[in-house]
Amino acid sequence: MSHAYRQDDTLWDSVARGEARGRDRLLAAHYAEFRKIARRVLRDDAGRLALQPTDLAHEAAIRILKLERMDWRDRTHFLATTARIMRQTLLDEVRRQRAGKRQAPPALTLWRHDDRGAVFDLEHFDEVLARLFEVDPERARVVELRFYAGLTLAEAAHALGISESTVERRWRGARAWLLSALEVPD
Repeated sequence: MSHAYRQDDTLWDSVARGEARGRDRLLAAHYAEFRKIARRVLRDDAGRLALQPTDLAHEAAIRILKLERMDWRDRTHFLATTARIMRQTLLDEVRRQRAGKRQAPPALTLWRHDDRGAVFDLEHFDEVLARLFEVDPERARVVELRFYAGLTLAEAAHALGISESTVERRWRGARAWLLSALEVPD
């Protein structure tokens, strides 16, 4: 687990009180991790999106700074918020490109398995993920943390406060469901 994600009760108390200084300290402590997550999320796709990992991390940090209400109780809640912000930032970029070029957005790589990646349209993936949230929110949260926050199974388990084997089962189930819904061969 990275140093940026270690619990600091004083920091979280400050953030919970809505103090801007606490939020700023939290972002400073996590910015390097945002960049690492953005690199994982965009792995081979930055060129197709015209969005570099640093841009994604920076935009996520800016959006967090602009949040009027900071109701993060702990690291898990912060990670979930960050994942949603990265998700929205990527979707906004795809939509911006689609509107500007009047064509389908570039396909992105969903995950790597046996040296190959499933390729998908991000907007379609987001629609399918929204359906998964309706059907099975626990599995959808694992997908969101794995894909948009770039967490490993162990990190997702820690963030969700459940065992790694439970996260692994949820990930396998969610992955199979998503591949079927996206009509991507496994």
